[in-house]
Amino acid sequence: MAGAKAVISVVVGLLIIGSLVGWSSEELYPEIPKPDAGFCGVTKEAFSDVPGSGAMLDIDVVLNWDDSEVWVGIIDVATFDQLEKLPGGNANGEIVSCSANIDYVAGGPSVGNASTFDWAPDGEDFHIMIGSLEGDDGGGGGGGDPWPFSGESETMSFAGEFNVIVNSDVSGGWAVILLLILIEIGVIYLNVLDR
Repeated sequence: MAGAKAVISVVVGLLIIGSLVGWSSEELYPEIPKPDAGFCGVTKEAFSDVPGSGAMLDIDVVLNWDDSEVWVGIIDVATFDQLEKLPGGNANGEIVSCSANIDYVAGGPSVGNASTFDWAPDGEDFHIMIGSLEGDDGGGGGGGDPWPFSGESETMSFAGEFNVIVNSDVSGGWAVILLLILIEIGVIYLNVLDR
């Protein structure tokens, strides 16, 4: 019986170390379409499979991209539902009007040409939105007027592509680490009582 307690103690100790050290990953998303200046693109489908950072898991995400004329932002589903969808886009994304009153969960035009932002997911569904910094100052040939300039319906195209790198660090949350430490203390206590 003492041997089983020793094995349990070692396993729990390794789980504690693993929870503290965590796991890191890097994912490259190449050839993301870049909307024309003055317009924004947003994913059609919400991302729903990203767990929230909290008591069980500690998740930190860093998004980087290779085009300083583009911004990337994360919006919630309620914000996506309120966006004005414009003609154009593709199977994965919609073209929408860029609006100054959009509430971003993370990122957005405020990151400027830094081409990076940090984010701690909250477990809620979200959409990814992209835009061009060129259009945010009223430039792009339209004198600052939103599209469509003539009131005619036309489709939008994308102005190029860029790459996004997502780095994520996942470790055990405070509740998991606390629970494992309490289990370890209990197993060590039982081992001491057996001697």
